Amino acid sequence: MENVMLRTDVYKMGHMEQYPPGTTKVYSYLLARSDKKMPSTLFYGLQYYLKLLEVKPTQEMMDEFLVYRKRILGFDASQDVKDKLSALVKLGYIPLKIKAVREGSIIPVRNVLMTLESTVPGFHWVVGFFESLLLKVWNTCTVASYSKKLKDLCKRFADETCDDDGHRPFQVHDFGYRGCSSDETAMLSGSAHLINFLGTDTVLALKMIIDTYGCSEPIGLSVTASEHSVVCAYGKEREFDAFEHMLKLVPTGIISQISDTYDLWNVLTNFAEKLKSRILDRDGKFVFRPDSGDPPKIICGDGDAETGSPEWFGALRLLDKNFGSKKNKKGYRVLNPKVGLIYGDGMFYERFERTLEMMRDMKYASSNLVIGSGGILLQQHNRDDQGYAIKATFAEVNGEMRELVKDPITDHKKKSHKGLVALLKDDDGRYFTKDQCTAEEEAKSLLETVYLNGKITRTTTFDEIRKLAAK
Repeated sequence: MENVMLRTDVYKMGHMEQYPPGTTKVYSYLLARSDKKMPSTLFYGLQYYLKLLEVKPTQEMMDEFLVYRKRILGFDASQDVKDKLSALVKLGYIPLKIKAVREGSIIPVRNVLMTLESTVPGFHWVVGFFESLLLKVWNTCTVASYSKKLKDLCKRFADETCDDDGHRPFQVHDFGYRGCSSDETAMLSGSAHLINFLGTDTVLALKMIIDTYGCSEPIGLSVTASEHSVVCAYGKEREFDAFEHMLKLVPTGIISQISDTYDLWNVLTNFAEKLKSRILDRDGKFVFRPDSGDPPKIICGDGDAETGSPEWFGALRLLDKNFGSKKNKKGYRVLNPKVGLIYGDGMFYERFERTLEMMRDMKYASSNLVIGSGGILLQQHNRDDQGYAIKATFAEVNGEMRELVKDPITDHKKKSHKGLVALLKDDDGRYFTKDQCTAEEEAKSLLETVYLNGKITRTTTFDEIRKLAAK
C-alpha cells in the first residue's frame, strides 16, 4: 500500500508542532489567482486525490514517514510529532472536511474552488500537511482549461466556416503520452483533455477515467496510424509500398498515414495520384499526416515559394486538386470525405489559430484539419499558469476564532481572502467569492462536501463532468 504520508513537502513535516499552542482548528481554501493565460478554470481531478485520502492510517506508515523525515532533516522528530502521528493512527482516518465546486464547473479565476478544514481538535495540522497533495489538482484543472480553450477555438471557426460541428470532438487529438514525464502525469493530463474532446492516443487516460470516475462509452477513440520507423523500414526507394501495404492491411475505416518521412510534396502529388482510385473506392477515409515544417505554410501553402509549385499550393489545396472538394452552405470548401489532413508537430494555440485563420481566408472550412498535440497539450503547463494556491484563512486558538490573511507588501496580488469563505452567485448569475463569512453564510456556499473523515461523500462520473463542462 502506498504511504500517503510521504506525499508532502519536507517543510510540512515540521508544521504540526509549529502552530501556536492551543490551536484546535485550521481552515484553508484553494483558488486560481491568475488570468494571464486563461480567465476561467475548468475544475477537474479532485476525486483522484480524494481516493488517496480514503486510506486508513497505520503505524507502519508513520514509522516510514519518521525514517524519511530523519533522512532529510538530519534529526529525530520530537515526542510531540510522534504523539500526533500515533494519535492519527488511533483515530483511524484523516480528519478533514473538504468542500469543492462540482468537477466540470467553469469558474472565473480568483474565486474559491475548494475549502479544507480539520474536524477533530488536536488534528488541525492535517489541513496544511495534505495541502501539498491536494494542490496537485492544479495540473488537471490547467490542462482541462487549456483543452477547453482549444475547444472554444474550434467552435469559433466551425461556427464561421462549417455547416455543422460533427468534426469538433476529434479536431484536437492527444499525442502526449510519450511527452509526459511520468505515467501519472499522462493519465491525469490525458483524462483532462477527454472532457473536451474524444481523440486520444493516451491509453492510461481511459484507465484513469474508468477507475476513478466511471464513464459511458465512448471515452476516447483513435485510428490505425503509421509512423516514420515503419516507412523507413521500407526504405526511401520503396516508400510507396508502405502506403500500398497500409491500404491492404486496413480495408475499411480511417487510416492515418505519415507522409513526410522523405518528401511530403512527392507524396501529395505523385503518390496521391497513383493511389487515387483505391482511396476513392475504399470504405473509409485516408488521412495524410505531415509532421514537420512551419504548419501554416505546410497546410495552407507558402506564398514565397515558386508559383504553382507543391510548396506554393500547400497540403490542403493539393488534396483538393487531387481528390476534389465541395462548397458548403456557408461558401467554404470541404475536401472529399475520402481524404483528410492531420498535422501533429509543434501545434501550440497561437499557431493553430493562425492556421485556421489562413484556411478561412482561403475559403476552406476548418473541418478539413485535425491536429495532434503532445507535450504542449499535456505537459507544457505549470502551477503559475493560473496561479493555483491554497491559503489558510481561519484558525481556532485557545477558543479564539482568528481570521487569517496573507498580504505581502512586495506583491499585493498575492493577498489572500480572510476568514471563512463562500462561493456565491450574484443576481446576474455571475460567480463571486465572499470572505469573512459567518458560519451560516459559509454553509450557503455553492461548494459541496465531497470528503468527510476518511470517506468520499459525493462521487462524480465523467459523464457528469463532460455535461457540466459543455454548458
